[in-house]
Amino acid sequence: MSTDILGQMPKLTPMFEQYMQVKQEHPDALLFFRMGDFYEMFFEDAEIAARELSITLTCRNPNSEAKIPMCGVPHHSADGYLAQLLEKGYKIAVCDQIEDPRQAKGLVKRAVTRVLTPGTVVDDLTLTAKAHNYLASLYWDADKGAGGLAWVDFSTGEWSGLHSRRETELWQWAVKIAPRELLLPAGRKVPQQQFDLAAQVTPLAQQSAFDLAAATHAVLAAQAAADLATLDLSDKPELVRALGALLSYLRQTQKTDTPPLGEFRPLDLSRHLILDEVTERNLEIFRRLDGKTGPGTLWHVLDRTLTAMGGRLLESRLRQPWRELGPIERSQEVVACFFANDDLRRALRKPLETMQDMERLATRIALGRATPRDMVALRESLLVLPALRSTLEQAMNAAEGQAPAELAALLKGWDAMADLTDELARALVESPPLVITDGGMFRSGYDPALDELIQLTEHGEARIQEMLERERDGGGIATL
Repeated sequence: MSTDILGQMPKLTPMFEQYMQVKQEHPDALLFFRMGDFYEMFFEDAEIAARELSITLTCRNPNSEAKIPMCGVPHHSADGYLAQLLEKGYKIAVCDQIEDPRQAKGLVKRAVTRVLTPGTVVDDLTLTAKAHNYLASLYWDADKGAGGLAWVDFSTGEWSGLHSRRETELWQWAVKIAPRELLLPAGRKVPQQQFDLAAQVTPLAQQSAFDLAAATHAVLAAQAAADLATLDLSDKPELVRALGALLSYLRQTQKTDTPPLGEFRPLDLSRHLILDEVTERNLEIFRRLDGKTGPGTLWHVLDRTLTAMGGRLLESRLRQPWRELGPIERSQEVVACFFANDDLRRALRKPLETMQDMERLATRIALGRATPRDMVALRESLLVLPALRSTLEQAMNAAEGQAPAELAALLKGWDAMADLTDELARALVESPPLVITDGGMFRSGYDPALDELIQLTEHGEARIQEMLERERDGGGIATL
């Protein structure tokens, strides 16, 4: 439809030439194009957005025979609209103005600053606090009879993968982890006759996406590793290809060569019990037989966690239960320790009530997308750590020589991050603004150079007037 309109237009304006150039780079995404105080959408993107968001569809040139469909949303309230589109499975390219319009010579420079997809969300737009948000990638080599499935929760930096000689096993695990997006080589299709995979399938047409050499380089760089053997990947080339596709997709969507990720931990099936999707559904672990979540599921009965991080850990334990006896017994020892002491258990839960989602906060900070409120949330969460450690040490002492080994190991590796806590406490005001550009985020006295710049910004005219009076008096020139 848009090509028909373009064919009827005598000449594109410079703004539309810029728009079309950006759109050609992101043909599979809805383009949010920043114009002043609004994000505008044109052509088919406008028709889709107007329908899905229930906003007014207008046109850019109402007096022309070839009318250009247009709609827009205010930039300051765009997050709500972005969330609606992501929930419906759309991919969105956000094109911002990258220079000050007041200093621009001619057309304001614009560039895509981020690409939002259902599987790569890091902001609290569509994320469920206690559930993972997975992006997955599957590669199968029919000639070698081997394949790999890789997945990442980019909001927390957690990633893992599975290598298998059975293709059906890979698809079973793809169904189990329930990714929001599934990356496949171009032309590869989900075997719908065997598995009901609700993920949005994204075919990767670039030859380099699943290339082994490129994937090897990307994985080693992401983990700062010298060779694949240190990651237990030297004999799993198909899994390396799947991981490379994940990293390639993250680089494209996040506009960074170094997406923040934690330690890669391949899934060892010998250590975990395999519950296929049929068993998981019949046991109603996460969903009832009617497909609904919440009351009536095992997760809902067991979940008494206070933090989002604890909720996601419980989800992982239920989805991948231990097969080995050792980890089960170590967990039971810690549970028994706190079950036997009500006071200690209450003391442990109290500070956890104010703990924010530090995993997702850390990712947003690493990507440079954190708000001032995010920084304060991190500070308040770090301030909780001393109370948590104190309670855990009390539990160790109360055990009287029979302290759980898991608890002892946790305390031995404890890092209270006191230096970071102190830095944030000295730097940030108690109630910061919603956005950093509003100012007033830092405490007075934190940084003398910053204080000087703030003074010039807020009282610049008065400072200039003082300089003028000083020069008049010093030079004796009353008309200066």
